[in-house]
Amino acid sequence: MKPFVWMRNVLLCAVPACMLLCGCDSGASASEFTPKTDPTFSVRAEMSYGDDDKAELLLTRYEEDHWDAAFDQPPSLAGVVLTMEGEAVSANYKGLSFTVPKSALPAKAMLLLVTDVLEELWDEESLPAVANEDDTWTVSGESEAGSYTVTFLGDGTLAAFSMPNQPLDVVFSGYQASGVSATTATESSDTTETTASTTAAST
Repeated sequence: MKPFVWMRNVLLCAVPACMLLCGCDSGASASEFTPKTDPTFSVRAEMSYGDDDKAELLLTRYEEDHWDAAFDQPPSLAGVVLTMEGEAVSANYKGLSFTVPKSALPAKAMLLLVTDVLEELWDEESLPAVANEDDTWTVSGESEAGSYTVTFLGDGTLAAFSMPNQPLDVVFSGYQASGVSATTATESSDTTETTASTTAAST
């Protein structure tokens, strides 16, 4: 085969391959997406982190920078509630307050990464997100701890969180807006106790 003909055939074969690669690299375009950002809500969370650590918990947001994480699993943390208010983190077990146990420190660190990102997203009315074939939406971004992705269901509620360099993965389910802030709940509790005391005194 003549050199010119051979080179032409090589180039003709290379062009479709190049076009295919370029098409794969283009990626999906982002669209504006409105997440369901209730100021107060609770959601179940199954968290995988570190080498092979797992935890199951109920994550509750009461108001800005105020979260509770009530653990069901692992057994060493079952019944423990971590309260995160800004930079301060406290723990309690069946109403008894204590310092955060050593066994909860890795989970606490991972939860702070999650809540920090969610707080940032909750400040936005809409987010640039990629629509997936399963009717979910993915939001990607960067934080001080590394890159992350947050996945939302079609109705705007939380579905998943991932921060690969930790590694950290969270699957959310059972999102429920409560509509009651921590301050309102506390005031309601105080009012109930006062009413009960008044009733008991009058009888």
